[in-house]
Amino acid sequence: MNKRILIITVFLSNVVFATLTPLPPTQSSLKNSTINSLSNMATLNLYNRGLDKAVAKKKISDSLRGDENSNDLMMQNILNQLDVLSREDLVKFVSDAALHSRDVDLSSYGTLLCMVQKNSKTTLDKTVLEKLQKIALENQNIRSL
Repeated sequence: MNKRILIITVFLSNVVFATLTPLPPTQSSLKNSTINSLSNMATLNLYNRGLDKAVAKKKISDSLRGDENSNDLMMQNILNQLDVLSREDLVKFVSDAALHSRDVDLSSYGTLLCMVQKNSKTTLDKTVLEKLQKIALENQNIRSL
């Protein structure tokens, strides 16, 4: 009897704790996250516009400041807080800047201001400017991590 209780207890604890433990990332989810990175999307944008893939990748890596992970986090921060910008707008801005050999620092207030001015038809009122300043400060914190 005690042996049965012990077996049932061990079985149930394995079932409960197995469902609570997080699963390791699969190869396909890792592949999807690298495909959807800002640098890869901007490289693909330049490639679709006629640049050689290696040249496009070099231009993007020379233009974007910071590492790929921090740029992706900063991009998500921008997209989550700004309704006037879409992912396509951000990728187009980075691609255009790289095409013209301009630096893109997503933690810079000036870069964010330029991005919003170029891609949105809204007026820049005080609330939008304050939001841009807040995003720039948060992105600077992300960059310093």
